[in-house]
Amino acid sequence: MAKVKKRVVRRGNEAKLAEEKNVGSEIIDWTDIAPDRFSKSVYEAMRHYSYFYGQKDYVSWTVDWVKSNRPSDLKSYKAGEDWRTSSTLGSLVRIHSMGAPIPESYVDFINKQIDTVVSFGKINIESTVEEVVSDAPAVKKKNPSELLREKTLGVLGEIEGFIDEHLDGSLDKNFSLYTHLKGIDAAAQTARDIAKAYREMEAELTELIVEKTEDLVEGYSHLTLSQQKKLLKLVSGFISDSEKFVLSKKATRKPRAKRATPATKQAEKVIYQKESTDYKITSTSPAHIVGATEVYLFNTKTRVLKYLVTDKREGFIISGTSIKNYDKELSFKKKLRKPEETIDSINKVTRIRALKAFKALKTAETPTDARINADTIILKVNK
Repeated sequence: MAKVKKRVVRRGNEAKLAEEKNVGSEIIDWTDIAPDRFSKSVYEAMRHYSYFYGQKDYVSWTVDWVKSNRPSDLKSYKAGEDWRTSSTLGSLVRIHSMGAPIPESYVDFINKQIDTVVSFGKINIESTVEEVVSDAPAVKKKNPSELLREKTLGVLGEIEGFIDEHLDGSLDKNFSLYTHLKGIDAAAQTARDIAKAYREMEAELTELIVEKTEDLVEGYSHLTLSQQKKLLKLVSGFISDSEKFVLSKKATRKPRAKRATPATKQAEKVIYQKESTDYKITSTSPAHIVGATEVYLFNTKTRVLKYLVTDKREGFIISGTSIKNYDKELSFKKKLRKPEETIDSINKVTRIRALKAFKALKTAETPTDARINADTIILKVNK
């Protein structure tokens, strides 16, 4: 079963005896307890167990109780997470095992709590993947969801410890679950699971205090009304802090970067002229335009040469048969009077000289679109 870290200080006999004067000692013989003092004695015993013992003890006591009273559920109970065994459950089974004549409502409460652990244990057993044993057994690598689940269970175990500390009065009055979750950089999903896990307990405590349902009153009789209300306030605060933490994660989450479409995918629908025997020129692939910052497009039918430029960091992108991200103010087109000479000049010189030569032509410079068609030669591309 998963281990939950909770610091338990082992005290010497003298120190323990001194503390028991304030906390109370364990009741060994329950036959001497008068009926009118039974509920108070249960509370005192639970206070003793909460102060001197920890999660490992609660689980151990419950294992022994299940072994004696519900042996068929032992395997499933052990497969459940440790944190699901509360200090209340552990203390009550200990009291029962010590011979206390607990009423039927207490037994019902114990069984209900164990039913919950058993149900999750069965799920854990069913979800366990049995690997084929080989000469050299391979270590199964846990996937991200399994790792997150383990971390979440660990945090839930810590919260159970915080509740125990609240009940025995040792929890810091300024404790904030929100601050704790931030401190451990918990995942948003962990916070959602925390809120979900404690809404049932919140509803149960609300029903206990408002409607005073008989079985709940007896199940929580070890706590005074004031303690029940404080516990409800604590649990409601945990839920609220968890929900606020989820919202804070959303607010600070970096937007997911849009995955760029591969150049070949962008260019797959482009219809262009691959070669012109009249001008003795060949197109470069339209995929080269993607991410580039300059491109020259020559229409062999109209003798129009387009110059497109962009200042976008990602360069050009292609959508359908058009080039996007081009600067409409700096891009232009001209009709060539002597196409062969101009094309030859642009292809042989640097990008700066090519643009200078193109702009120096006497023909009119006009705004241009960025469409490519079947008569378009992709003449030159500059990254």
